[in-house]
Amino acid sequence: MNARTIVIVFACLAASLAAAAPAPDTDVSVKGTWSLNNWTSKDDVQLSLSYRNGSTRWKWSTGQPLSDLKGLTKDQLHAMSAPAEFALKRDPGVFFFKGTLTLGVGKGDFAFLPDPTFAEKLSAMGYADVQSSNASLMFMAVREISLEYAAEVKRLGIANLSLHDLERFMDHGIDLDFLRELVAAGYPGLTGDDVVRLRDHGIDGRYVARVQASGFTNLTVDQIVRLHDHGVD
Repeated sequence: MNARTIVIVFACLAASLAAAAPAPDTDVSVKGTWSLNNWTSKDDVQLSLSYRNGSTRWKWSTGQPLSDLKGLTKDQLHAMSAPAEFALKRDPGVFFFKGTLTLGVGKGDFAFLPDPTFAEKLSAMGYADVQSSNASLMFMAVREISLEYAAEVKRLGIANLSLHDLERFMDHGIDLDFLRELVAAGYPGLTGDDVVRLRDHGIDGRYVARVQASGFTNLTVDQIVRLHDHGVD
């Protein structure tokens, strides 16, 4: 299957999400197992994915709005027993799920079909360390790394930015509002490591801006962290 054929297949499958197409049987997909439960007061479900490749084992679990799982309905979710075929679309590709549901609990197999243009688009933005393997694209999809997020982070001008930084930002819950506020504080030369360290210590852009407004304009990130950790307001 050549690259042009893969692009066409992906586009057709993505267009059919509303009908929740079954998991594709194709050599470009990545396969694993899934489970979910609806033991919440909202329409969200707790969705878990498991993937194994040789000695590599990986598991991911998160709350997911039911509205994002195209083809899965409330009636199916709460049925005594029902088959399930649904899909979850992300910029790096589409997850296709197939299995069974019993009173809000489900399990089955999934296949992730990558978008072969996603890695190219990241590279065009200036991310030099992009890996285009199907598994790498799946991990980016799991982290919900979107083209919009990648483009805005690049625009903010964080120094020496890499795809690895994007992955760490998502793993540490760093959203665009946090980044915009931090950059707006006017601290020069922020790197990905600086952003993660500030986040992990509960330091946002407002604190950095207040430190600078107090006349301490040449402090390093380490010094700002020490001030904050010692309760200096």
